[in-house]
Amino acid sequence: MATKVLSNQRVTVIAGLASGVSDWSAVTLAELAALTNVSGAINWSSFDLNIQASSQTDDRVLTDGAGSQSRSPMTNFGGGLELVNPRPEDTSSIFRTAYNIFSTPRVELVVAVRYGKLNSVAPAAGDRWMIYRLMSDAVSFGENDVSKYYRVNLIARDDLLVEYIVPPATAVAPTVTALSATGSVDDLIFASAVYQGLNVTKEVTWISSDEGDLVEVHPGIFKAIATGTPTLVASYPGATNSTAVTITIS
Repeated sequence: MATKVLSNQRVTVIAGLASGVSDWSAVTLAELAALTNVSGAINWSSFDLNIQASSQTDDRVLTDGAGSQSRSPMTNFGGGLELVNPRPEDTSSIFRTAYNIFSTPRVELVVAVRYGKLNSVAPAAGDRWMIYRLMSDAVSFGENDVSKYYRVNLIARDDLLVEYIVPPATAVAPTVTALSATGSVDDLIFASAVYQGLNVTKEVTWISSDEGDLVEVHPGIFKAIATGTPTLVASYPGATNSTAVTITIS
């Protein structure tokens, strides 16, 4: 049964320069830990940083028929953040620190968001984070009954990790289990993968040693094509590859 968790104090936003990430396919724990926790400077009521389906594109050619439409192959992500504006004399609070990160236009940033844990808790191995590479856009200023604020639009810069599981400082491997290690030609073979205690069957990259014998038809589901003893390996960003599991097809 699912447990409902209040969002109060359980949305964490950390940010910094994009240059702080060396490999956007496998962000490390040290790189996340080096980012600044700006949660205390962000107005929750206007929090708007998310992922959407790919957007419509109008980059058509002369031979397309009237009314033609297509969609971009890229996932559409980005949005904006509204942050508390620091006072002029404030040189060191989280409001000023966040302002220094977000207020300059055309700067590439890494912004990571975690849901569930208290936002006072530092990044840890096994956490799931949404990690965005974004560019800051123009800043607009305003005020309400409580405080002065500024809003920064954040533009997607291609790199995105969805529900990324943070690897430990020393890489570990996913564990692969096959429901049955034997089968006949045309059978379906089912396998699962667990990484740091989390089921990642649909998130790992599955590698069959011989796709002429065993081919993936859906994450964790494989079809036996011919007799043989192919192996399955699971790969996950930031992890070492799993131990190979042998499937015997007769």
